[in-house]
Amino acid sequence: MSDLILCGPCGYADNNKNAEKWCTVCEQGLCTDCEKVHEFIKVSRDHRLISTEDFQQIKYISVSLNCEDHDKRLELYCKTHDVAVCLGCVPSNHRTCSDVIPLYKAAENVKHSTALADLEDNITGTLQNLQQIITDRDSALKSFHDQKQTIKTTIKDTRARILKKLDHLEQKLLLELDTQCENCNSEATKLLSRLKKSERDLTCLKEQTSRLKSFASEIQLFLGTRQINEAVFKEVETVKENTKSVINYKLFLQFQPSIMSLMNEMEQFGNISVEKTTISLPFKDAKIDQAQIQLPVSEMKSINNIHVKLKKTFMVIKNKGQAIWLSGCTILLNDNLMIANYFGKHILMEYSKKGKHIRDIPCSGVPFDLAVIDTDQIAVSYGIRKYIEILNIKKNTVEKKVEFEQSCFGISYQTNNLFVIIGVDIVILDTTGKVLKTLTVDCGLYLATTIDRIFFAIKRDHTVHCISFTGEEIWVHQEESLINPDGITVDGDQNVFVAVEASNSLIVIQHDGKSSKTLLSTTDGLTGPTALHYNKDTKLLLLCNKHGPAALYTVE
Repeated sequence: MSDLILCGPCGYADNNKNAEKWCTVCEQGLCTDCEKVHEFIKVSRDHRLISTEDFQQIKYISVSLNCEDHDKRLELYCKTHDVAVCLGCVPSNHRTCSDVIPLYKAAENVKHSTALADLEDNITGTLQNLQQIITDRDSALKSFHDQKQTIKTTIKDTRARILKKLDHLEQKLLLELDTQCENCNSEATKLLSRLKKSERDLTCLKEQTSRLKSFASEIQLFLGTRQINEAVFKEVETVKENTKSVINYKLFLQFQPSIMSLMNEMEQFGNISVEKTTISLPFKDAKIDQAQIQLPVSEMKSINNIHVKLKKTFMVIKNKGQAIWLSGCTILLNDNLMIANYFGKHILMEYSKKGKHIRDIPCSGVPFDLAVIDTDQIAVSYGIRKYIEILNIKKNTVEKKVEFEQSCFGISYQTNNLFVIIGVDIVILDTTGKVLKTLTVDCGLYLATTIDRIFFAIKRDHTVHCISFTGEEIWVHQEESLINPDGITVDGDQNVFVAVEASNSLIVIQHDGKSSKTLLSTTDGLTGPTALHYNKDTKLLLLCNKHGPAALYTVE
């Protein structure tokens, strides 16, 4: 783009001449001749002129001199509203304003004004803050890379130590093999030596018998037969004695359980976790002549203010003679309800909020629990069948199947990851099926998650636990009424709802784990509540009794 500035007035006469000055009011260039005329005319003699070189410094700084509403030049300034206006603005918006003055009057001595000084101080202070923040972030990034290198070195060193240890154990095991083989060889060699001696002796006696038969007299043969027979008898007894209890040796190799665990159960060398710590970087507020708006910080809702109101109760369809265990439930993104019957057919059942059956979605097995991933995808666990699947409920297809060595029960989806109870542990995996972490927690059948927490119950000690994604315990709530807790879900304030089948009750636990209260009981129609799901957007709670019915509640 050319930096050449042409004279504006000459341009109207199709005479392109280079400008020497720039009028900041007319916003056009002036050649030497037009500059003189500009200064002689009464309307423009007070206009401020600057050199074109100076104008080049502000050429690309956008300052609008026209009114956005009327497309007229800004000529006035309203002190009441602190705004520059055109002549068209006054009748419509500033008719009653008594302090509308010419704009040039408001702009007098602006270079020495407090507002300009404050602006410069604000920019300077902000730049200083940014420089400090950038320095801090550069240092944090370098520290992060240093941590990475330290971890890489630790991994390599650990691997080397493991290999060195394995080499030592290998040599020790081979030495033990040699020793055992030598002992076995010694015993077997002794027996073999005795048997071979017996073979030689019997062979010799056989030859003696043959010679006597051929060359000896009858008396010699008669006596020799008895003598040789006695020697043979002794030799036979010796052989029998040596062979009546013969040991066969067979070598076996049995690795230590820890070695087998290393080969069979250990799926990764270690776990890389990131601890996120939120800090507030120092930023000194500059003086800004505007109201500062702060977002209100809402307190988490207390369980004392939580109440549930029955919206709809409905029976789940079952075939004649079919058993029923409503083991899992959720609320889809279209607000329909999805329910799993672990004693039913290979289907998931979809209902409307009014309890009307909409359709059955085919599954590869009897589903236990389910979790919504997006509009079209849900994750399903299959209990003792030891696998989970990601289903496309729009196409009725299986998009991913992940198998495990133990039963798969409660399942939850959060932040692009799946959380599944495998046996009594919690396994975290991504949607491709890659296991990211295994938390050994000894939990029950169900779990719930939020953006950074996992909630589950342990039946044997009547407790509900809240832990981080790394397995660190945040709080534990214990009370005797938590007898065989089952379904568990969380509201937007991290208050925990627990279905307790044994006591026919629904309990809510405060977000800090310090207190609880019973929301529903047998008198409210609960008969063995098991599956549970809370929708944070609609504030609806879906509760399934083990053998039915299902119920939808509003949470207030």
